[in-house]
Amino acid sequence: MIVWIALAAFCLAGCDSPTGTIREIRRNLDTFKKTPNMNTLATLDKSFAKIDAQIKAFEAKQDAVQADLFRRQAMTMRYEYLATRMAFLKWCEEQNAKPATAPPPP
Repeated sequence: MIVWIALAAFCLAGCDSPTGTIREIRRNLDTFKKTPNMNTLATLDKSFAKIDAQIKAFEAKQDAVQADLFRRQAMTMRYEYLATRMAFLKWCEEQNAKPATAPPPP
């Protein structure tokens, strides 16, 4: 019985671990690159906020090694995300600026 409780606690902790969050960001970033949309964009923003909080928790425990490890991974993906996000938002602006109907050809 104790083994099952420990296993369940480990799984729950693992699901909300910084490693899991990094994997979540990577998965969502890959999805966003394939099919960019506002929902995935919002999910990525939440995931980055989550990893930032987890990094702060390591800093509060004065675990600089773990904090630095996850900060570097998050920072690398954040640069990738920001570049992709900027391109997507620029494309959205261009689409919104186009007239709803094209004029008839002469």
